[in-house]
Amino acid sequence: MPISSRHKQRRGRNLMVAGVLLALILTVFFLTLYNMQGQTWNGG
Repeated sequence: MPISSRHKQRRGRNLMVAGVLLALILTVFFLTLYNMQGQTWNGG
């Protein structure tokens, strides 16, 4: 089955959305790690 231009557009958009989501997740992850530096855990 040949891949139409619509398939290529959809794949490109899906990759773009996946990249944006990955960037957001990594940003939150690294901000969390940065904010946790130097903190001591008292066990409640």
